[in-house]
Amino acid sequence: MKITFEDRFYNATEIKRIFCIKDKTWRVWLYGDSSRKKINKVDLNEMGVFKLPGTNYYVVDPHKFRDWYFHRIGMED
Repeated sequence: MKITFEDRFYNATEIKRIFCIKDKTWRVWLYGDSSRKKINKVDLNEMGVFKLPGTNYYVVDPHKFRDWYFHRIGMED
């Protein structure tokens, strides 16, 4: 599966739409799962997600995220 991106950072909504990720899954990756006793947060830098300082807004490096996502689901590019 080859996904091409423009040379820019994407917002979280665009990435969720491209990779068909649900909102709940995205929230668990960013903040952990509070309904379980064990919180499974993902390292955001490894994921390619960066929080803008002083805001509650995230931008995503699409190339780094694509590599992390394909590795996570077991599909190599």
